[in-house]
Amino acid sequence: MDSQHLGSSYQEPRILYRNNGNGTFTDISGSAGPGITAVSSSRGLATGDLWNDGHLSAVVSNMNAPPSLLVNDVRNANHWVTFVTQGAFSSSSPSQKYKSNRDGIGAKITVKAGLRTFVDEVRSGSSYISNNDMRVHFGLGAATKIDSVEVRWPSGLLERFENLTVDAIHKLKEGSGMPARAAAKKR
Repeated sequence: MDSQHLGSSYQEPRILYRNNGNGTFTDISGSAGPGITAVSSSRGLATGDLWNDGHLSAVVSNMNAPPSLLVNDVRNANHWVTFVTQGAFSSSSPSQKYKSNRDGIGAKITVKAGLRTFVDEVRSGSSYISNNDMRVHFGLGAATKIDSVEVRWPSGLLERFENLTVDAIHKLKEGSGMPARAAAKKR
């Protein structure tokens, strides 16, 4: 492609944006280091907490080259929480009340910490020929306490989990939380 001079290149630098927290993003690629500014032909991206320390890193698949490991070594006073979900998947028992898939794929997790509410979903797919960590990670900023965690399981069950700590990985198992009621919709 490069030899044809078509106006774009086969190898390009990566782009990294910072979420400003107000619905806008800032391009910080130029100051993010050689892992971002080096040119390559990249295709897939997978993110995850590779060392279980609350710092998300990334693996980028490259065409005709080894993958790139972009390690998040930024240290700050911010807090985080990560969740592993396990659905109750026994469908052989007629008395089984909840029937989500084993990994809880599709479970919607809502975390309230201080004045902020965080929402994410357990997903099994992510990027081209790549897959993110299936654990759900929330960056909590300065919040030192989790006020509540609710999970809407694929089966429809809504549960509340209490007394969960920050800076930790928690396993949430369908049927082990306290039943919660959905909030009334505003008209």
